Amino acid sequence: MKNIRINIIIKVLVFVIFISGVLIFTDSIIKAKFIGDSTSIVNGFYSEKRNSIDLLVIGSSNSFCTIDPVTLYEDYGITAYDFGSSSQPLNISLLYIKEALKKQNPKVVALEANMLIGDCMQRGNEAAFRWGYTDIPLSVNKLRAVYQSLGKVDKEYFTYIFPVFRYHNRWKELSKTDYIYWKQDKTNYSKGYLQTQSVCAEPVRLDFYYDYQNIDYEHYVSSEALEYIDEIKKICDKKGISLLLFKSPKQGWYAADTEAVRLIANERNLEFIDYNELYNNGMFMLDTVNDFRDADHLNDFGAKKASGDFGRIIVEKYGLTDNRNPAEPSEAQADKYASWEEAVSYRHRQGWQLYMEAVTAKECIELLQNEPQYVLIVTDAKSGANNDRVHQWVYSDGKILVDQIWEDTGIRHLKIGESELVLSKFGALQQVLIDGVENYEADSRWNIIIYDKNCKEVVGRMKYEN
Repeated sequence: MKNIRINIIIKVLVFVIFISGVLIFTDSIIKAKFIGDSTSIVNGFYSEKRNSIDLLVIGSSNSFCTIDPVTLYEDYGITAYDFGSSSQPLNISLLYIKEALKKQNPKVVALEANMLIGDCMQRGNEAAFRWGYTDIPLSVNKLRAVYQSLGKVDKEYFTYIFPVFRYHNRWKELSKTDYIYWKQDKTNYSKGYLQTQSVCAEPVRLDFYYDYQNIDYEHYVSSEALEYIDEIKKICDKKGISLLLFKSPKQGWYAADTEAVRLIANERNLEFIDYNELYNNGMFMLDTVNDFRDADHLNDFGAKKASGDFGRIIVEKYGLTDNRNPAEPSEAQADKYASWEEAVSYRHRQGWQLYMEAVTAKECIELLQNEPQYVLIVTDAKSGANNDRVHQWVYSDGKILVDQIWEDTGIRHLKIGESELVLSKFGALQQVLIDGVENYEADSRWNIIIYDKNCKEVVGRMKYEN
């Protein structure tokens, strides 16, 4: 009888483990991918080397649109990561800190204060919960946090534990990215920061900061928010981590909000930096026309200014180590240095580049063909005596990998870095597919596609008539 019971228990455990494995794998394919938001941020964080982050930035989208870790590293040698999610409630901020401390030992945790005022739990805001929970691995801490958000264990609760129950209808809209994302390199070269050079359509009114008498909401920090702040502080104190609060510049934040946050910060002996207050007191300069992507968030131009000032304060108050160019580094120091240097290199390869000044295809190729990180896919759409054929080349590491002349229908597959390149011709239609995405533009004779092997994406598409 005892053996029968043991066999039944074993079979039940095996069944549960099998079903859980199927659900987790199915989740990885079917769940929503918040690229540019929490999916990229969370998976990028777990890709970081252990104990490589000195400054951990936590909070809602205000945090990862304000503090740019690449700027912090370039200016001060600070290794930082923006570990946040849009509209992040405080209980999810606590969850993210607990997750972060499983593999990182930061010297400073900076919590963005936007969610301290009012409903810190964002009750009823499903989007905030999906952004916050979907990509965090299953753990006891996650189970507890989801319960805190919902207040009950029901069918909805389990959709946060196994997102397949929420997103099962996505089968109709799945793309190649959904099927291959789970095995892709998740490195986040912006270290969690959301890059954008979009400019707000209207000037942002930071000057309303002191004009709050007629605002129809209370400027307060709830008792729930205080409980989470106290738990976060307790965790940081136990680990010897300095906790500070900061507020990014935004329209709709008022001096009364600052006073409410400063009161709880002072009571807990926490530093509080408010860029709305600094701006209105003339201690921090921003262009309210060009430095914001919208009324609530900075763009790259504003974030560079805020990050530069934030880094100065962090170094002065907490004395973080400059990790640039370490002399005789240990293996761990070398890994840390290499990771952020790679992030800086990635940033510098974005935006304006010298090859963009080329006026002919030949000049562009000459500028790029010996650059080891690039693969060039070059198409001459009017080759031959009567312009009746297509000629294509693929360059990598200064060598020609492919020299293909198309006169009839055909297709050719090859690997470039970790991506799949497909060259094809079907009648008058020419295609250059990289990981299933069309990159060829047919309205010029010369078409040059620039693929970066390091960041595994197309970084340029150049067209010329000569």
